[in-house]
Amino acid sequence: MMLTAMIFAANGEPFSRIQRRCIDAGGFNLFRTPDYRPSAPDMVRIINSFNPELVFFEVYDREDAIKVESTIHISCPNVALLGFADNWDADRTLKANGGYLRVIPSALAPADFVRQVEAAIDAVRVPCPDNAIVFLPAKAGSGASTVALNVTGALAHKCGKSAILIEADVHSGPAAMYLNLNPKRTVVEALQESHRLEACWDELVMPVQNFTILPAFRKQNDVPQASPWDYRRLLTFTRLRYEHVVFDLPEVVNDATEVIVSNARTVYVVCTPEVPSLMLARKRCAGLIDRGVPEDRLKIVLNRHSKDGPEPSSIGQILGYPVTQLIPNDYKSLWEANLKRCLVPDKSAAGRAYESFAWSLSGRPEATVKPARGLFRVFSAA
Repeated sequence: MMLTAMIFAANGEPFSRIQRRCIDAGGFNLFRTPDYRPSAPDMVRIINSFNPELVFFEVYDREDAIKVESTIHISCPNVALLGFADNWDADRTLKANGGYLRVIPSALAPADFVRQVEAAIDAVRVPCPDNAIVFLPAKAGSGASTVALNVTGALAHKCGKSAILIEADVHSGPAAMYLNLNPKRTVVEALQESHRLEACWDELVMPVQNFTILPAFRKQNDVPQASPWDYRRLLTFTRLRYEHVVFDLPEVVNDATEVIVSNARTVYVVCTPEVPSLMLARKRCAGLIDRGVPEDRLKIVLNRHSKDGPEPSSIGQILGYPVTQLIPNDYKSLWEANLKRCLVPDKSAAGRAYESFAWSLSGRPEATVKPARGLFRVFSAA
């Protein structure tokens, strides 16, 4: 579902300019409003009739801006507000009743416009704990989904944390297949119903032992494209509901899922010791930084590690990001777990690694592999 919004402008010209910004940015559903700017009390009555998430209103001067903001905020405290004016000599950020009101010019680049909208939306939302964790593979088949599933299970079983695994790879989430689940609804429906998650959440998720899964897999042909606002609502809702929110993403982040990675506490890129996976891991990290992920929140999980393979410290030095977790190459335990449709056994080598990983997420410091001197020459020219 797109972001619902209303525009209150003095006449058609300023209205059209903000409407054009919304169209250019994409993802907005604009409700019909009068072709003039109503009084502040009349704005409140219209807002209460349509219940938009965001209201743009044209401001005439500083006093007018603060008066309108105060009237709307008192009656509609959960509605985000953005003032707009072109001939504006005052500060573009005003101290108002509801905190701060931003007054934007009607001519803004789409990216700048979206940033202003996101800031206004965030200003009226309850602060969320920094508890979202993302796993994504360096390349398909790196085992990121298996790591995400078993670490989520360990957070619940071993650490006693409330945890949810959200399969945000809407086309191929494997958790339901791993655990022989038959979901009636999936993350696709959750995104479509993102504006009313409180009412339908129990119908969307599947409890699995001590944790919860929002699955992706179900036989369906067409998967509708979700908007960034859908993911933003889902992220906000789950962060307030669970102690740990684990997202399983595909290797390529798009404009919609960028919301998840840019707001995550940590983004783990899962790679294997093979050269193509390592090369792509570095590429994924660069792409994530371009998507707004702070560099200090990027970390590497080395999956299927064996004693005969390359030193993880050398891999970390090559990639430029710390290898914070090693998952051993325990194919036998993984295969047996798949046959039994269950999580990897606690006492297996992989199970112990998943448990250690979970404890590090729950508060135990992560052990970063110390840098080593040697590097693989194959990377010297990459």
